[in-house]
Amino acid sequence: MNGFRILLHKEWREAVRTAKLIWLPAVFVLLGLLQPISAKFMPEIIASAGNLPEGAIIQLPIPKPGEVLGQALGNFGLIGLLAICLAFMGTISSERRSGTAAWILVKPVSPFAYVASKWVMLIITVGLSFGLGYGGAWYYTNLLIGYPNVGDALFSALLYYCWLVFVGTIAIAASAWLRSPAAAAFVAIGSATLMQLIRGLFERDLSWLPSGLGMEAVSRLTMGDFSSWIGSALTAAASIILLMIVAVRGLRRSIE
Repeated sequence: MNGFRILLHKEWREAVRTAKLIWLPAVFVLLGLLQPISAKFMPEIIASAGNLPEGAIIQLPIPKPGEVLGQALGNFGLIGLLAICLAFMGTISSERRSGTAAWILVKPVSPFAYVASKWVMLIITVGLSFGLGYGGAWYYTNLLIGYPNVGDALFSALLYYCWLVFVGTIAIAASAWLRSPAAAAFVAIGSATLMQLIRGLFERDLSWLPSGLGMEAVSRLTMGDFSSWIGSALTAAASIILLMIVAVRGLRRSIE
């Protein structure tokens, strides 16, 4: 347990040194603020940017508060996921190449504690980033558009946060097996995209895929509809445990 705390402290210092705790939250805050502001002022933006006839009036329906938050989650699922994968793509592979991982594991530290410290740092960093971004989107939605349903907004946030953590866990597991950080990021992003595509095509038969967490979160906010999310949650939890085991095996293989 003491070794795990030391490793977690190392991960925290590394996140501070690389400014990961600054730039990743900044990306999510920017994405979160962009949606309600653009939804409110889009007619003015189009009018000032386009060559419209004199006297022309642009009337665009202002989306409902829940729709604005759902669109913000959609932004997190594109650029936000990419940012998370970029932040954690080299979390193990970079230390393997530099020899840091082998040096740490020579000490009385288990590979599981090493991987677990990476995963806990993922939870903290993604939680901070997503919380600030979603909180900013919620605040400006209240200010500019209206008040969404609090229960729906909170529960959708929890589901989407779990989806982001799941994809980040894929990046960590891939980083334990692949020497290239870019390859690890590609595996994580590609897996997330493929699961979303398959879930969209076969929604009735494959509603249990982990990608259902993100899709159900958006659906609840935009359409007020909640399909079965329990299967997706259970599959995501089981997959995270499996990915952690895969990451530990990959780490052991790399130092043997």
